[in-house]
Amino acid sequence: MKNAKNKNQPGIFLRIKKQIPEILIILGIFCIFISGFYWMGRARALRMEHQLLAEYNDLSQQLPTRPSRPKHVFIKWFIDSEIETQIFSNDNWTISGDKTSYLDQSARPLESGNIILYGHNTRKILGNIRALNGGEEVVVTTDDGQTHLYQVSEIHEVEPNQTKYLEPTSQEVLTMYTCSGFLDQKRFIVRATPKN
Repeated sequence: MKNAKNKNQPGIFLRIKKQIPEILIILGIFCIFISGFYWMGRARALRMEHQLLAEYNDLSQQLPTRPSRPKHVFIKWFIDSEIETQIFSNDNWTISGDKTSYLDQSARPLESGNIILYGHNTRKILGNIRALNGGEEVVVTTDDGQTHLYQVSEIHEVEPNQTKYLEPTSQEVLTMYTCSGFLDQKRFIVRATPKN
């Protein structure tokens, strides 16, 4: 019996060895599919409707002289990132590859409105906001060197099409968001209000 078992074992290994190219091809196709799905999801940002964009453009045109733009965001232990001004154009958000992005059509510190910061979920940019619990102090420095203090008041994980947190507000609020969830298919939103 032992000899019969030993004779069958090389046959099994030989069959598996012959199937390795097929297995690798199937695995490669699977990896390409997952990679494409991942990058497609990562490229999608929270969608902003044209009506919402028009509201932001109307607001910015009503203010001839505006405060300075955000230039740096800091949350002790979590975030220490330069900010680069970006825009929403042709149904797409422009985004910095290595800095936090500020949506220029949104409000600025000291203005009544929604200040929108967004970026990739890497440690260097905004990935660590997913570890916030609420109550943390957010320091935003503007182009003119002034610092503005905010306190985290809301934390949400939402679908990409849930855009209510991007809408203009009547009071000053800071909204930060990044991708989260499986293959970055969700958005992690942190809101902060001015700290007195």
